Amino acid sequence: MVRQRVRLTLHIIGSFLKYFALAYIVPLVTALYYGEDWRIFLYSLLITLTVGLLLEFGFKTTKVIERSDGFTIVAFTWLLIPLLGTLPYLFLGLGFLDAFFETMSGFTTTGATILSTTGTEGFFALPRSILLWRSLTQWLGGMGVVLLFISILPRLGVGGSQLFDREFPGPLPERLRPRFRTTARLLWMIYVGFTAAETILLYFLARLPLFDSICISFSTIPTGGFTPTTASIGSYGNPIAEYIIMIFMFLAGMSFITHYHVLRGNWKALKGEEFRLYLIILAVAILLLIGSQGLNSYREGMFQAISIMTTTGFVTADFGSWHAGARIVLLALMFIGACGGSTGGAIKVVRFLTLIKHTRVMMRKAISPKAVIPVKLNQKPLQEGIIRDIISFLFLYIIVAVLASFMLCFLGLNLETSISAVAATLGNVGPGLGGVGPGLNYSLLPGAAKVILIMCMWLGRLELFTVFMIFFPRFWKG
Repeated sequence: MVRQRVRLTLHIIGSFLKYFALAYIVPLVTALYYGEDWRIFLYSLLITLTVGLLLEFGFKTTKVIERSDGFTIVAFTWLLIPLLGTLPYLFLGLGFLDAFFETMSGFTTTGATILSTTGTEGFFALPRSILLWRSLTQWLGGMGVVLLFISILPRLGVGGSQLFDREFPGPLPERLRPRFRTTARLLWMIYVGFTAAETILLYFLARLPLFDSICISFSTIPTGGFTPTTASIGSYGNPIAEYIIMIFMFLAGMSFITHYHVLRGNWKALKGEEFRLYLIILAVAILLLIGSQGLNSYREGMFQAISIMTTTGFVTADFGSWHAGARIVLLALMFIGACGGSTGGAIKVVRFLTLIKHTRVMMRKAISPKAVIPVKLNQKPLQEGIIRDIISFLFLYIIVAVLASFMLCFLGLNLETSISAVAATLGNVGPGLGGVGPGLNYSLLPGAAKVILIMCMWLGRLELFTVFMIFFPRFWKG
């Protein structure tokens, strides 16, 4: 049983890597255009393709993808693809741990970086092809690399649901079509459409350079947050660009299933309870930030509230120096996150909404113990199993956050830096507070701290259970 599962996992991952290798063509062409070293991407393409073909044809199997296989395929795909994604950085001279940190941050759309984008000044000189590769890894990881392969590989038509459930961000993924391959294609079409629309608006309306417009769009829609500038979005000093980016960050923080319904003319989807709570939390956070910083900083307050809650991580101001109350608001948003089914990370609004409703029901039952009161979401009763899953997720999320922060403190980081670094990586946000705040990066952290935060990014992107299951002995015993 275990042997068959391992063979199937390696075979499927080999198929993924074979197609993933083609992604290197984009930075390769970019390197040729700008006269940069294109060979690092050619070598990366060939190595990735070779590994993929060896796994695909070396571990052929007729086993059908089952529920348990979904855990191993998705968890190890999200390890192997970032591992091979380090190749361009390694060829450029970056150490393995820093390269793996950067690539994991990219694919998990965290936005945390150890790189300096100041050209020839600073820690590392970055060619444009590398900047585009860093942005592209975010874009591929935003909607999900496995979801992309479900949409293009006929082999995954039968077992696509098992992989979809393991990777699609947030609870309660609603089926748009009976076939998951069709669902994956629809989601990716919306994703590509938003990316193209933002690029066009940034280039023609905000007058940003085309290269920057592409990189920023590759970071906004997946809520990644990495930019080809040192001071993030603030370095452009372009209010029009900021408003455009705010709109698309807000859209990326919504469920893509809601987008699908709206694009089909079903505007009632916007009346969903999760979307209403998403709006309320954002509005309250914006008012609190503006109130603490003053009306003159209204645009900065709006931008940072949307950026942090959607876990994008773009920066227009040094919020690390803001009033303590404002920093607490931003830290809370790092834990709350965006809507379920969005490209955002963290706990998700729908989970908080469900727990609020569950708490209200428990309080009513305390008064009337014999009453049968279901927990409803959008007027539909929720199954007890879903509520238990959400409670278990929240418990695990808090335990991981506390343990990771505890370990970072013992490695010499101060409390503010430790808690915010864990919140920023586990929630796939990017910038934190203290030693990892705006204008700073993660390069000066100890190696052990980077390993812990890499684990946090991996756990956060796959929402804990998918990763934890593969470390559970009983899982391997069938």
